[in-house]
Amino acid sequence: MNNNYKQFKKSDKVMQQGVMKSLRKSLVPMNPRILEPLSKGFTLIEVVIVIVILSIVSGITIKFLIDSLKIYTMTVNQKTLFDEGKLALERMCRDIRDARSITSVTASSITFERTNATAQDSAGESITFRWNGGINPLEKVKAGTGYSMATNVTAFTVTNATNEIQLQLTLQLTSGENVTLQTKVYPKNLPTSSTYKNFKEYWREEPSS
Repeated sequence: MNNNYKQFKKSDKVMQQGVMKSLRKSLVPMNPRILEPLSKGFTLIEVVIVIVILSIVSGITIKFLIDSLKIYTMTVNQKTLFDEGKLALERMCRDIRDARSITSVTASSITFERTNATAQDSAGESITFRWNGGINPLEKVKAGTGYSMATNVTAFTVTNATNEIQLQLTLQLTSGENVTLQTKVYPKNLPTSSTYKNFKEYWREEPSS
């Protein structure tokens, strides 16, 4: 009787342990991460999406910086050309205004005789502004010697319409930037004329301080 009771208790205990193990297995989820509200790390899809977004943003930023640098470089080059061309035209205009006679005018040169002396030129000296084409600079020629006035010149034209001298100068860099400047100048010391107003060789450029 006692033996039967002990066997019954033992088998009952084993049965209870089996039932508990089964219950525990049924309560454990297949993926433990489902029950973790704050999961650490990223999935492969999340990493790929972040990489793609960063690549797009980086590409846009780099393109913006490159374009800005190109615009800045182009602006600086054009300003350099403009300043060089403007200075050359101003120097030619100052000398031509002092001319007492225009000796000759071609498509790319002008020769005249100045009236008054300056720190660089003598009174009555024959001066020529010319450009010989190609990579040659714009020159001021006197006494057979040429002095460079502007480089990077690609075109220089001179026209004379009844003592109205028109000068047009184009400068260009190898990188493509270019600038074209044009001006008109009126000689003020030409001989007396019934059709052209002048100062009859009494005009003189005021020296710059």
